[in-house]
Amino acid sequence: MSIDDALRAKVHRLVTDYLGGQEVPADLVSRPAAIRSGTAVLYLRLIASEPPLVRVFSPLLRQLERSPELLAELNDLNGRLNFIRLFWRDDCVYAAAEVLASTLDPIELSNACDWVSDTADYYDERLRDQFGGRLAFDPPDSA
Repeated sequence: MSIDDALRAKVHRLVTDYLGGQEVPADLVSRPAAIRSGTAVLYLRLIASEPPLVRVFSPLLRQLERSPELLAELNDLNGRLNFIRLFWRDDCVYAAAEVLASTLDPIELSNACDWVSDTADYYDERLRDQFGGRLAFDPPDSA
């Protein structure tokens, strides 16, 4: 699958605008843009699929082995969440959402980023406390 230059430029412009002019990788297919959100990190990547998608995702927890209890908890959370999913893959728990690249507008991009960042920043510490794993960033000291 290939993505034409006009769509690449459109998505790059939308992501750059969303990030307030922060430097964005030139090719969002090969290298995602990254945003810190509390204790989580959020990535935006253009996916060369049919149709092309923008994937907004966050590795909530790293270095976490799969267990039946973890998968049951993620399944329960997925049953309550809208527009986003949580899953385990390759020793990480991820939050992710996809939106169509061709019709993407600033509001839809902002909504997808907000859903993933809010979910990641809310559930990462709670899931870590229950199942272990490592956060992207340590929480601030509560002194």
